[in-house]
Amino acid sequence: MNHFSMFISRFLIFWIILAGLTGCVSAPKTDLFYTRVYEGTYDEIWLAALKAVNDYPLKVSNKDSGKIASELVNGPYNDLFLTPAESIDLPEKYRYSLKFNFAKLEAEDGQPLVRVRLEKNLEQFHDFYTGWLGFPSDGLEERLLLYRIEHILKMETQLVKELEKGSSSK
Repeated sequence: MNHFSMFISRFLIFWIILAGLTGCVSAPKTDLFYTRVYEGTYDEIWLAALKAVNDYPLKVSNKDSGKIASELVNGPYNDLFLTPAESIDLPEKYRYSLKFNFAKLEAEDGQPLVRVRLEKNLEQFHDFYTGWLGFPSDGLEERLLLYRIEHILKMETQLVKELEKGSSSK
């Protein structure tokens, strides 16, 4: 009887661990916000962010408070910014807004840094009585916008280097 109970307990432990592992693997990652720290002055990062959200209607753009907020955009993605490879047939209705928060930081060596936090508030229309309910974002658009800011900063840095190189060779 002792061997049988030991076998049952090991069998149960095995299935509990297996269920826990498969449950963790299948759970989608849904972050509330995405954050990235950029090297550069506050003005440079602010302008790069404004260029990155050029395709969005803005409701708030306050440099002093470090906030950018978009108007409500229909759909799960902005069609002007992101065109999915395959058409998405969505019978449900979606809308969202983006919120950026900026914070000045300083590296240990005194270099200026800026933290940019991006939050996408995605909502799905449930029904007439319930209305709009929060819906988790897949994070694609948020990561693309933060990448776009980084890419704009790199392009502008390279452009300044090329202009300095051209003016010094004359």
